Amino acid sequence: MNRSRRLLLALALAALVAAGCSSGDNTTDVADPDTTTSTPDATDTSAVDEPAPDDTTAPDEAPVELTASFRGVTEDVIRVGVVAIDFDRLAAAGVEINSGDAGAIYTAALEAVNDRGGILGRRLEITTETYLPIGGTEADEVCLRLTEDVEVFVVVGAIRLDEVLCYTETHDTAAVTISQQNQARIERSNAPYVSVRGRTDTRSTEWVDAMVEVGVFDGETIGVFGLADVDEELYYETVAALRAAGIDPVDGLVAPNGGDVVANRAAAEITLEKLRAEGVTVTVHASSIADGLEIAGSIDYQTTWLQNPAIGAGSLTAGGVDLSYVDGMLTLMPTPVGTVDQSAMADDPAVAECVAVIEDRTDETVDYALDAEEGNLNLAINACGAATILEPALTAAGPVLTNDSFAAALAGLGEFSMAGFPSASLGPDDYDAAGAGQLARFSAAEEAWEFVD
Repeated sequence: MNRSRRLLLALALAALVAAGCSSGDNTTDVADPDTTTSTPDATDTSAVDEPAPDDTTAPDEAPVELTASFRGVTEDVIRVGVVAIDFDRLAAAGVEINSGDAGAIYTAALEAVNDRGGILGRRLEITTETYLPIGGTEADEVCLRLTEDVEVFVVVGAIRLDEVLCYTETHDTAAVTISQQNQARIERSNAPYVSVRGRTDTRSTEWVDAMVEVGVFDGETIGVFGLADVDEELYYETVAALRAAGIDPVDGLVAPNGGDVVANRAAAEITLEKLRAEGVTVTVHASSIADGLEIAGSIDYQTTWLQNPAIGAGSLTAGGVDLSYVDGMLTLMPTPVGTVDQSAMADDPAVAECVAVIEDRTDETVDYALDAEEGNLNLAINACGAATILEPALTAAGPVLTNDSFAAALAGLGEFSMAGFPSASLGPDDYDAAGAGQLARFSAAEEAWEFVD
């Protein structure tokens, strides 16, 4: 596969986490609130028992009547839509991502909610839409099918950047996404909108704060390198966070080149030479794919590298990066996935329970090893995280489920834990469950990240 095609696909996949579910139609019988009980005959004293003086037992509460309280909510079901990447078509296009069957994994995590009795007598009715994440056309088509044809109440999945606004702004449909959230998208949303992982804007602020704390910027000339074709938004959020910390970095944004890999590479080399000429000693790689690091290594650009956000060793290798070139690079890791501590996640009861749910309901085997042939652990904890948010929030919203009651329930969740994310929270001004993570250093010898104490 030529590098231009690989880059285009990488741009579309940057920061996406695969998600998916299968459809089902399940109902639960609800007690009839109109059922009456007979009154004993007044002349039949044997039918009347005098209560004991100390009998203060309250009568049974009348059953709650479930109604079609909102679009996507009926007496019997809550319609949930999940967006899943079509990995078969992606492989046919030349990009092999061995992360497991996203549809089956998300289905398992959400169907476990039904196995526990559903939500106050309603079952989750799950509809999956798969798509090829290249360009925005298919993403828009999926949004229209889920919101207009199926009329889901809430959508779950790894929805890229402003594509979430098709749901939360245009169609007033709630969303529990994996990532790609920021303040601008929150403010534009007309429906409840939360994410499993940290927001891109606050994540960058937390990332800068962590780097300041360890003193990596002290006495150094700082530059920020990024490719507008990859993630211009992340670049500017990183720069803004640095400036807020009193650091004015040298600009290293490569202007968009429309996916022309030759032009993009030439422009990147010129930008790196500019950073070198201006005496940059510490360079922030503000990109979720490895192309910039590969280009820098090829021209022997010498610097101390910092990475925002984290990139897995597999992605670095697939991107052609010489691991020795990025040895010692610092980042924040949101979970132990991708670190030398990944295998120890098997001893975490929450993660083990999540994996058991996935393995019991699918043909998937979740391998904790760093060099696993199928790296589906990250996908599993993302799926379980989405279900962990969805189940208590839908329950707390009560029998009259609407956007307003769901929003209030999400805001009231407070602190909780998710598989792989022991410290999480949602609140009135807290829309992302997991924080930015822990400081980590890349080890070329281990071919993995190591947490820094």
